[in-house]
Amino acid sequence: MRSPKSGKKLVYISEDLLNNISEISKKKGESITKYIEDLLEQAVRIDRLGFRSEDLADILEVIHVQRTLGGTFVPLDVLNSAIDTGSNGLSEKWYESGRLYGRYLKARFNDPVNVLKLLLRVMRWDLNEVDAVQECHSVAIRCVSTSLTKAGAASLSKFIEGAMHGMGYRTECEESMKGIVICSFRAEDA
Repeated sequence: MRSPKSGKKLVYISEDLLNNISEISKKKGESITKYIEDLLEQAVRIDRLGFRSEDLADILEVIHVQRTLGGTFVPLDVLNSAIDTGSNGLSEKWYESGRLYGRYLKARFNDPVNVLKLLLRVMRWDLNEVDAVQECHSVAIRCVSTSLTKAGAASLSKFIEGAMHGMGYRTECEESMKGIVICSFRAEDA
């Protein structure tokens, strides 16, 4: 529920951006002011969730990637149970799924490693931290979660490895244990 607006302030916006906003608001049948206020309220909400407003479009695209590639959100207990009971070939399925994601991300995005990082943040692994550090031709990825089981960490590691291989990297090192996955990769052409 919205709180009543108190007072107004003048904010300068570039003319080109305002023209684009004007076209969008006309299509939606709302005033420019209402459209901008709604967007700004969402920006505040995004910030409170711990995301940068610049990441919003990428996050929405990541969700689109999930839907396009057949991904789904699964309750963590169900995912952990499936992983812990395991089946023959499950590890290979995680790897192959990761490779599919990696190829798609590389073909679709200018910075596929950053999009993979966002994907890992919003997927149902309940990761407390996700780091993907790029230096020259290498990438180091670290994922930490207090709820990540040993089998879950191994599966996540296989997914990441497949994704990075799909993007054209080779594995330099991989370590997974309960609560943490650490991997490093080097570009194939480096």
